[in-house]
Amino acid sequence: MAQVTVVVPIYNVEKYVRACFESLLKQTSDDFVVLAVNDGSPDNSAQIISEFTARYPDRIKYITKENGGYGSVLQLAIKEMDTPYFIVCDPDDTLEPEAVETLLNLAQVSGADITIGAKMIMKEGSSIKEYDPSYNKQFTLLKSNRVYNRGTEEFDDLFFVNPSPHAKLYRREAAKDIVFPEKTGYTDNLLFYISLLNSGKVIYTDKPLANYLIDRTGNTMTDISYKAMNGQILVFRTIAEQAVKLENIPDIFWYRMFEAFKFMLYQTRRLNCTKEQYRETLEYLGTFLEMVTARQKEVKPYYKKYAKTAVIERMRDEGLLNPSLMNSVYSGIVRRMTNEFEEK
Repeated sequence: MAQVTVVVPIYNVEKYVRACFESLLKQTSDDFVVLAVNDGSPDNSAQIISEFTARYPDRIKYITKENGGYGSVLQLAIKEMDTPYFIVCDPDDTLEPEAVETLLNLAQVSGADITIGAKMIMKEGSSIKEYDPSYNKQFTLLKSNRVYNRGTEEFDDLFFVNPSPHAKLYRREAAKDIVFPEKTGYTDNLLFYISLLNSGKVIYTDKPLANYLIDRTGNTMTDISYKAMNGQILVFRTIAEQAVKLENIPDIFWYRMFEAFKFMLYQTRRLNCTKEQYRETLEYLGTFLEMVTARQKEVKPYYKKYAKTAVIERMRDEGLLNPSLMNSVYSGIVRRMTNEFEEK
């Protein structure tokens, strides 16, 4: 029986999906199957998938469903797979030939619940690739081929890993109970953080095993719509809601949620929406802030250790992390940012 399922979520990617499948068929390991999930794609992706499944029926399994968004694909795939491990490979990305073999070997040798690799970043129409270690080097330095055990200080470093699915092998058991929201993107964040909170061991390799296209039209990284922004907020609310049901959550998790709030707050300035929609988005983001502020005792020590902020921003953040001041401080932020917002 295969050990790994490579999940390929497919929606409006006919330009890219052929190259993705070809990279999977070049893997040095035979210990995997591909699960191609057509999320109601209206383009010609279905024809391409059918072509590959006809040629490789033992390697590629095809499921088609009504459109429900990225999260619905992950929900279905995790339920349907019968392998102990899985990788998510977005259809506009590719895997290096040794990706499955390397990640699986590391997972089996170490007993890791998540195996993380580095990646290469690409842009549309360019042959130039940029190495990305898959974590933020400003805050930590992960050691290649090292096992990170739950309950140690070193395990905290994993919360600075980029949550994108690229070059990550998950043990299905760590993700099987996650409930993904539908009709929204950004659910790879939910997959990573909740799986990490469910993990006892994680291993990292600095070998680049995936190629990540960052600027495709329609990619969530380039979507600045009102709907996309509110979907992102929903995902992080869902992460917090599901995290509180787990045991022994590392305090640094809540600090990372506060930093996620700040990132989304700054990101709202790029929104393409009306002023009224902008205010609604900021108010919705405030409901996530309330969830994080409730954990201010866990957040503050890590904020003091890691935050790189100017004096004025630090004073604002301290107000946001004070339950008695949070509402008034955030209301002021909403008023100011709404007044400054220019409809596009």
